[in-house]
Amino acid sequence: MNCCNRRTFLGGSLGGFFAYALRNRADGLFAQDTAGRAKRCVVLWMDGGPSHIDTFDPKPGEETGGSTKAIETAARGVRIAESLPQIAKRMKKLSIVRSISSKEGDHLRGQYLFHTGYPLVEGFARPALGAMISKETPDARIPKYVSLGAAGFGPAFLGATHAPFSIEDVRQALESLRAVGRKKERIRFLRSLDQEFDAGHSSEVLAGREEMLRKIEDLSDTAFVRALDLESESSRDRERYGRSPFGQRCLSARRLLESGVRFVEIHQDGWDTHVDNFSRVGDVCGVIDGPWAALMDDLDAKGLLDETVVLWMGEFGRTPTINARNGRDHYPRVTCAVVGGGGLQGGRVVGETDRLGASIVKEQVGVADLFATLFQSFGVDSKRRFRTEFGGTATLTDNGTPIRALL
Repeated sequence: MNCCNRRTFLGGSLGGFFAYALRNRADGLFAQDTAGRAKRCVVLWMDGGPSHIDTFDPKPGEETGGSTKAIETAARGVRIAESLPQIAKRMKKLSIVRSISSKEGDHLRGQYLFHTGYPLVEGFARPALGAMISKETPDARIPKYVSLGAAGFGPAFLGATHAPFSIEDVRQALESLRAVGRKKERIRFLRSLDQEFDAGHSSEVLAGREEMLRKIEDLSDTAFVRALDLESESSRDRERYGRSPFGQRCLSARRLLESGVRFVEIHQDGWDTHVDNFSRVGDVCGVIDGPWAALMDDLDAKGLLDETVVLWMGEFGRTPTINARNGRDHYPRVTCAVVGGGGLQGGRVVGETDRLGASIVKEQVGVADLFATLFQSFGVDSKRRFRTEFGGTATLTDNGTPIRALL
């Protein structure tokens, strides 16, 4: 099954960029854009399904709360888990959605839903959020959709131009792109050899190859490549983000957004806590807390936060019941997300769960509603329709309605 159309950039391979450089085959849009406040988006993807009860919807003192304690935040009346103290200080800029519910308790299906806004249907791939944002933003010489730390989900019928530029290792990607720069003369020579043949054999394949070679040649001279050079950052700033892979991805994301990239997804795994939930959640929260805070601070200080949506989410929540291995299992019935920036309201809580964290008792929303809210922040009608490769039409969201409290 290749429903997610994942593409990766590993070491010396330029496969991810070849995917990026191909020509988009999707038809035009049916509706016109409206001006929106958001211009960029960064997603902190928590792979494995983070426990809502041990992060942003703690239940201290309840039988389901376990050892997780809650702390006050900078937002009045909003409490989160004590393992996220730096984010707690920045909650005036972020809002928590505690009432997302779905039926997808399988990892792959949950990941697909939270990346596309649609449940997985075999034979009808949906474009990822990053691909949709890429489609809705102006053309550029550089990739508009970048995935850091893992292969990103694909563009489906929007076409390969909107595929993710996937970077597993930032340093290796930088070395590969610099190698392309050193071989520009060889690339130009290959293009010149093909010109006579191409002139007599016009086709989409040849046009796509020419476009790909041109973009490869052009990219090596852009701010995109310079953004991947973390050595140019001061030691102090690199230390603020931390030397962990997640910290360096957050720093890379900030630099990429500054360079003109429109959508960056940062991956962090470790959330599939069927065993030893509390120590493992504490450890991974310790990994993300400081870098996420540094990213928020820098976007704010540089005047970018008001135009950049910051979204934290995973594929589902975890069971309120603590299993025999001191772990929590998959629980799509309640999932939380955290969002801010891009003109969205901060310091708010949307929805409410019962005292055990087992059921939603107020303002239940779906993934499509969350996506509709994001598109609204970009000034894009969530009912926008695209023409698919099969000749039919599809909307940006699965009948999502923007969450009013965040707008």
